[in-house]
Amino acid sequence: MALPANPGRRGLLLGRPVIVDQRPVAALARSCLALRGIACMSCRDACLTGAIRFSLVRGGAIPRVEAEACTGCADCIPVCPASAITLVAPEAREPSRA
Repeated sequence: MALPANPGRRGLLLGRPVIVDQRPVAALARSCLALRGIACMSCRDACLTGAIRFSLVRGGAIPRVEAEACTGCADCIPVCPASAITLVAPEAREPSRA
């Protein structure tokens, strides 16, 4: 009976170390003003990497965090008027919607 190989161990044995991303990523709470239909893009303006992006929808714009672009610098947290942004560990974040 063959067990599935762990790709992390295999990469390590073949000389390719596995790099696990451990940096925290911004997460938006339901109290976000933009999610409640109020025009606010303070977090987007504060994000130097452009990790917080807005998608246009009927009646406004919906924010989303691009986890790959987020550095975890927390520049977006103090500018949020609703205190709706927190940093979460990589294993706690939801998979990105594409």
